[in-house]
Formats: sequence, structure tokens, C-alpha cells
Amino acid sequence: MAKRISVTKLNASTIDILNTIRANASAEYQSLVPEIEQATDIPAVGEVLYGYPALANQFINALVNRIALVRVKSATFNNAYAKFKKGYLEFGETVEETFVNICKAREFSVEKAASREFKRSLPDVRTAFHAINYRVQYPITIQDEDLRMAFLTAEGVQDLIAKIVNSVSVAQEYDEFLLFKYLIIKAVTTGKMTPISVGDGTDLKEIAAKFRGTSLKLPFISTKYNLSGVHTNTKIEDQAIFLDTDFESQFDVEVLASAFNMDKATFLGNRESIDDWTTFDNDRFSEIMKNTTMLEPVTDEELAIMANVKGVLVDTEWFQVYDNQNKFTEKYVASGEYWNYFYNVWKTVSSSPFSNAIVFVTTNATTTLPNTITLNIESIEKSDVATIITFNRDITTPSVQSDAINFVYTKRQAERGVAVHKYGAYIIPASDELDALTPQFEIKGTMYTAESLTVSTLAVGNTVTFTKQS
Repeated sequence: MAKRISVTKLNASTIDILNTIRANASAEYQSLVPEIEQATDIPAVGEVLYGYPALANQFINALVNRIALVRVKSATFNNAYAKFKKGYLEFGETVEETFVNICKAREFSVEKAASREFKRSLPDVRTAFHAINYRVQYPITIQDEDLRMAFLTAEGVQDLIAKIVNSVSVAQEYDEFLLFKYLIIKAVTTGKMTPISVGDGTDLKEIAAKFRGTSLKLPFISTKYNLSGVHTNTKIEDQAIFLDTDFESQFDVEVLASAFNMDKATFLGNRESIDDWTTFDNDRFSEIMKNTTMLEPVTDEELAIMANVKGVLVDTEWFQVYDNQNKFTEKYVASGEYWNYFYNVWKTVSSSPFSNAIVFVTTNATTTLPNTITLNIESIEKSDVATIITFNRDITTPSVQSDAINFVYTKRQAERGVAVHKYGAYIIPASDELDALTPQFEIKGTMYTAESLTVSTLAVGNTVTFTKQS
């Protein structure tokens, strides 16, 4: 189960830190390192540690692993977007998200009661899996000279801790900010959010009206605003609003709060600022992108689409971000008289297909589905038992429109014994005498149908055009 690490402050003085480390150290350490009562005794500890490398190792390990790591973890969990993180996962690599759709009603019938009594009514249960997809390492070096300097002033040990923490936490927080931004950009440009047009983006009243109308709709159960098309809703207080700083500056806070149906205090708590939508620091993840398939660069084409974005409105549960590991490992390099520390950070960075997510875009971004969509026949496999036909869509350019195609299973196909996989595969039994197939798919409730196909004449590479149904 995910847990959160509470906010902590390093209120202990150097004297407290030194005595705490001593109290938890080995008997040898306690016998050689004196207990500190006043600041003038601090250099005495430094003299002992600097003369005994084994004791210095104990001190540095306790300082980093017991104190610095706690501070780093606290900073990590309390950055600008901390409220959207789901916590720290101590065990397991995969999170299974389960959503149970509401059941469908039927008419009450005394005549049908007998046949229904023991009939199973299975719930519509959907699942999504979120796996660890971000593993990075931050290296830190502490030299013997750093340790010596820590005992020259009353604040020396605290300064050493600050040096260690700042070198990691600032980098970690910035990278985490980029991961949230990355998640939003990729969702917008791959059609995982519902696009809503706000005109040409110049009429602030029109934009505010769209914000308000959409925000008011989300508390009502609907299938329109989530990727999976399940029946769900989002309360006002669970809505998070992302606005870029330039656009946000054009609005008065009172106007924006009203637009999102919140009082000023609630709005300020739910509003998140983004520096801008049209840039992304790919250089930060350049080395990671070279060696993993989990992250990919944010392209110029995607950023061009993001230029049309005026705001993003999501259910806070849309973010499925977990910390899986925050751990220091260390190695003393005797030849160079320094310690190398490696701060390992593992995360699960994903989004929920069952939570509402909306992007407000200008008319430069197409928010309607195309009238026709063309698919390719990717494979045809024939045997004495059945013929298997699979469809595939060419890689599409980035778009705010969803390309999540789900093939549908019709009553007529069921009667013929034809099986349909929702991602584009048909299994036609050899016993089927109708040499015909009429494939259909839907995109978020919009149906597309192709003309009837003659199965025996189909070939790999053939294109099939599907027309949007009114």
C-alpha cells in the first residue's frame, strides 16, 4: 500500500546531530568519540574522526543515510505537485488500478423471474496496470576536506547536510516537475484527454464560460470525459486546473475562481501553474532516453500542438505517480580520499484511463473526429479451423483527438460464430459460409463502419476505409 512521508524540518543543532550519531554508533565509536556538551567541543570530534577512517565512515554513513536521506525524501514529497502523487510503494513493481462500472438496470418481470433467479450478472470491471518506468541515479561526492570543514564551526555539520541535500533535492524536484509536464503533454498530443474548443483564444469571456460550463458538468456522471468511456464523475474539490503563467496573468484571480465554480481559497488550492506549454527540457532526460523505451523526447510537432492549449482540467486521480525507491548507496574511494554516494530514484509515472481529463484548445487544434479513417490489413492467417484477419493503423501524427480504436462485436457476428478482438482482429470459423465481413469500430462512442468485405479476396496490405456514422 502506498504511504506518504510527512514533512520534516531539520531543527537539530550540530551538537544534537553529533550526539545522536554517537548514541547509535558502535561501541568502538562511542569509546573514542566524546559526547558534546558545548560548541567549543565540536572540533574534538573532528580530530578523532579525521584520524580514524573507519570511524569517519560510520559518521558519514549515519549522516547521509539517517539524516540527509530523510530530508531529501521530505523535499521530494512536498514539491509543487506533491498533492497529486499517490505515495511511496515499498513493495512490488506494478500498481493495478481497478474500476467497477455502474451496473445497468433492467425491467422488473415476474414472468422472467424463474429464468433469472440463478443467472449470473457479472459486473463490468476494468483494470489498468501502472509499472515502474523511471529509474535514475544522482551521484554525489564528499571529500575528506568536506568532513574536516564540518567541524570548524557550530553550524558546520548542518552546512554539510545542506550541501548533500541541495545537490539532490533541487535536481530531483525539477526532474519531477518535468515528469508531470511530460505526462500532460504526451496525454494531450496522443488524444488521451477530451478536447474542448475555446474559440480563437482571444475572447477571455468565452474561454471563462467554457471553463465554467465544463467544470459544472464534471460532478454529473458521464462517459464523455475519460479515455475508457466509463461512467464516472469528478467533484469540484477534486478538479485540478493547469494554466500557463502567461495566460493566467490575463485573468483576475476572482474571475478564474468563478470560471471554475470555486471560491477563491479553493481555486488557489486546486490551481497549478505551468511555466509554458511550448517548451520542454529534453536535455535533462537525454541520457535516460537513449537507454530506455519508457521515455521518449517531446517532439517539435507535439509542442506545436501544445501552443493551442489554454488550460487542462483533470480529476486528481488521473495522476498515477508513485515513488518506488529513494535510496543512497555509498563507496569510499581510498585512493582519492573521498566518498561516492549514489542516490537512486525509481518512480511509476502514469495516468488513469478511468478519470476525467479535459484539455481546452483554440480552433487551430481540430477537436472533431475525421469523417473517414483508413486501416491496413496487417495479416491474414488461414487454417482448416479458421481465418484470422488483423487490422492496423499507420502511425499517426500527434493530435488532440483520440486514436484509441475499439472494434465492436455485433449480434450478427455472434450468430455466425465470428470472434472479434477489440484491438482489431477477426476470427472467422471455416464453417462460416458467408464470404463477407463488415468490420466496425468505435472511438469514444463514435461509430465507424466499413463496406462489406469479401474475405476470400482480401490480401495483406489492402486498405479499408471506415466511415463515421451520424
